[in-house]
Amino acid sequence: MGGGFTYKPRPMHTSNYFIFDLDGTVVNPGTAIPRCINYALQKYSIKAVPIERLKRYIGFNLTSIFQETTKRKDKRFLKQCVDAYRERFHKEGIAEHRLYPGIVGLLEAAADKGKLLIASTKPQVSCEMVLEHLGIRPMFTGVYGSELNGKHSNKADLLKHVLTKEKISSAYIIGDRGLDIEAAKKCECKSIGVSYGYGTKDELVNAGADQIAETVGELRQCLINAATC
Repeated sequence: MGGGFTYKPRPMHTSNYFIFDLDGTVVNPGTAIPRCINYALQKYSIKAVPIERLKRYIGFNLTSIFQETTKRKDKRFLKQCVDAYRERFHKEGIAEHRLYPGIVGLLEAAADKGKLLIASTKPQVSCEMVLEHLGIRPMFTGVYGSELNGKHSNKADLLKHVLTKEKISSAYIIGDRGLDIEAAKKCECKSIGVSYGYGTKDELVNAGADQIAETVGELRQCLINAATC
């Protein structure tokens, strides 16, 4: 889905807050991110990695991804790789993102029960561009990401920033990786892990997720139930 959906905000009468991770939770970047990684690798004469192998890195910090894939630790080189990644991401990668089937209906149902926010370690400018491209930016009352200089690239730090900025005392954190769940626990928030993304069910359980949703439909029911508690 790319830009054809238009959301019209509706009145919301509850004080629930649902803070969503972006990649692997709301949007599927399974083509975009691996292709951008390979673009950067090949730009510096490093052999491309099969896309299926690269999918396991989705949700992690770009610098650490390139450190792992290139086996190099030189900060200048790693920054060059990140810059090359972002070069392709903003030219071609945005259009390669897709919404998970059923996610629009889920967000509409959740928006009737509370406020929706995005908290992603992807740069905020990239988050905004992806959401605008897919036509769902108006569904979120706030979109938070990391800064290009690396600030807020730690998920727990980002969540603390969101909670402080929005004056939120309690929220549900929804994400597909263990680091999302661990960050929620550090911030004393309830967590829902989604195993339809790029983290495994075991990863989410081991991180201490309060609930696990294996499908978008299950997540929708979790959010509706949470809003009535």
